[in-house]
Amino acid sequence: MTQFSQFTQFLFSGLTLGSLYALMAVSLVIVYQVSRVICFAQGELFVIGALIMITLTTNGIPVIPAFFLTIIASTCLGAVLQRLLIKPLRGSSAGSMIVMTIAISLLLRGMVLLIWGRSSFVAPPFSSGRPLEIFGASLQLQVIWIACITVIVLCLMWIYFEKTLSGMAMRACAENFLGAQLVGIGVEKSITLAWAWGAGIGALAGIVVAPLLFMQYSSGVMPMIKGFIAMSIGGINSVTGAVLAGLMLGILEALTIGVISSKFSDTVVFGLLLLVLVFRPQGLFGKA
Repeated sequence: MTQFSQFTQFLFSGLTLGSLYALMAVSLVIVYQVSRVICFAQGELFVIGALIMITLTTNGIPVIPAFFLTIIASTCLGAVLQRLLIKPLRGSSAGSMIVMTIAISLLLRGMVLLIWGRSSFVAPPFSSGRPLEIFGASLQLQVIWIACITVIVLCLMWIYFEKTLSGMAMRACAENFLGAQLVGIGVEKSITLAWAWGAGIGALAGIVVAPLLFMQYSSGVMPMIKGFIAMSIGGINSVTGAVLAGLMLGILEALTIGVISSKFSDTVVFGLLLLVLVFRPQGLFGKA
């Protein structure tokens, strides 16, 4: 394999990781923008989405119906969590809200452990076939699915937030929570929708990578951390920044693993986070 083909292979791996981190970061940004809460349970929603998808497909349900059933179940779970556990804390301190999301994370992880146990699971790929050979590098078909679904989701998000009344209401809450209340926008409904969106996108990230990774109850920890880092680097209030930072992190991590060593991948990622926090605390694309 030539150096160019090796670089191409690292780039493919980076785009796969970056798409995952971008989806996780976007799910965090959506919840934060509307409810001003960082949901540290996104990693568990990522795992739940993957495991529900695996369970449905292994029990004979075709991939497409299983995909949509999993998304519906995950969005409903996000809405229920907001209504039952987050809404009663409205008006509490930021610390209380963070502790609650961590408690939700531990609760969901315990539920996953109780239902699926400690075993590891992998989903069937969305389509069968041999990997594509591009410039001497191997590109798995699932990676193409991941990239396409990520782009489609981002396009649907733009349409929803720009063209629909509920989406514009959520944007209004994100811009000025009190102003949205004063003009009669149902802020509680918008917050619930934001949590549903966040849960659905987090689960989607788990669904698309489930054919590439072994999933178990603790598999959501690192995706959550990397998504949070991408959110912080891109800007805590910027969806575009979250996407670009997620892709950048994935490529940087893949190149570090390929060129240097896997031992230094997390060091490089956290080092980049520290640099951004020191010199541009609002993130590369965020507002001060």
